[in-house]
Amino acid sequence: MKLLIKNGRVIDPHNSIDDYLDILVERGKIKGIAPQLDVENTTIIDASNKIVTPGLIDMHVHFRQPGRQEYKETIRTGSYAAAKGGFTTVVCQPNTDPPIDDFDSRIEYVLNIARNESIINLYTGACMTKGMKGLKIVDVKKVVDQGAVLITDDGFPVKEMDLIVEAAKEAKKCGIPMCPHCEETRLTRNGRSGIRKEAFVMEPYSSEAQYIQQYIIHGVKDTLCACHFPHVSLKQSIDRISQAKENGLAVTAEATPHHLVLTSQDYKHIGSNAKVNPPLRSLEDVDAIRQALKDNILDVIASDHAPHTVKDKERVNPPFGVIGLETTLGVILTHLVDAGVISLYSAIEKMTVNPAKILNIKGGELSIGKQADITIIDLDQEWIVDVEEFESLGRNCPFNKMNLKGKAIMTIVAGNIVMAYDKIFDPPAIDPHQWKPELWPQLKLPI
Repeated sequence: MKLLIKNGRVIDPHNSIDDYLDILVERGKIKGIAPQLDVENTTIIDASNKIVTPGLIDMHVHFRQPGRQEYKETIRTGSYAAAKGGFTTVVCQPNTDPPIDDFDSRIEYVLNIARNESIINLYTGACMTKGMKGLKIVDVKKVVDQGAVLITDDGFPVKEMDLIVEAAKEAKKCGIPMCPHCEETRLTRNGRSGIRKEAFVMEPYSSEAQYIQQYIIHGVKDTLCACHFPHVSLKQSIDRISQAKENGLAVTAEATPHHLVLTSQDYKHIGSNAKVNPPLRSLEDVDAIRQALKDNILDVIASDHAPHTVKDKERVNPPFGVIGLETTLGVILTHLVDAGVISLYSAIEKMTVNPAKILNIKGGELSIGKQADITIIDLDQEWIVDVEEFESLGRNCPFNKMNLKGKAIMTIVAGNIVMAYDKIFDPPAIDPHQWKPELWPQLKLPI
């Protein structure tokens, strides 16, 4: 399949590009990037008045496969949601049930499912400790050899610093980062096996910022291991991360759309669909997170996509988590770029090249010879979030009914169109004449 994307404004921070260029795609790879390319026998995509970027990368998602919670999200449905949101690559967290640790080749199993079921590129992390129990670290070399790109115990913060140091040393040897979830609760075992919720009791943790500080001292400074802090939510946390970077430590961090846009006051009218961990914070914290994103103290924007059913969220004690793959881009464009908090270039940088560099994964660039993962964005498209139109099985979206401006209109993975104008193509659409919605009836595409 040959594609020629013409007349778009190409923004590629990896190559320091912000210019009007054409992109030629052939056999799944980028063949050429230049002004006014003229190629015969090529499917033309007119990107006039559109933004063309490297395929967006979300380095923090929770798909519920494999295991007991696949009714909440599968790799296939999660990949559809990602494609609709403009993401060509996602990185799954290992807190499935059972968790993705070093037992029974679970990482290879997940990646095999992805090869058969996902319409986008999918990577996975591995647990830091066996069963996410915080008692014994996994065989880090084993999980990396199977394909893990990070280690984390996700929502089960590891308490013992000697385990953190041991894991950091192994991660350093294998060249992957630790990604500790520095949440304000920790889970301790209550005498039962597995990681199911009833096996643990919740106990208060001192604070997100203090946990980050302890990780920096013991996990990073003492071992020189790279450490990426997900979903940073407190002003005090920013101070710790900023100081670590000034000291030259291998620390990176991310923010989520909900921690950048919503406050604890919003929870009062949104309800359980805004219940997350870490929780929504004060306006002062939100302002600090925004400023840190602007100052590049925070390196990445990630959704922390965590689907739950309507029934689960209606419980007396609903689970933590919100979904965001289909809204992240629109929320960032509307509330940060249009609002002048960060530039469009910076937003793209934090959703493409930065996560690719942190995890040492493919993507995040538009370079000749590289895989053609491309997102086309319409900055002017106004739309209203409607969870009933989502591809995700989850409906726990705190932005439902919000008016947004800016949306991905086409997602291309390895040269194949997997989403165009909100329509998912699985298998990918082959050789459309020219991509305009009004031409769909004449194209007879596989749907």
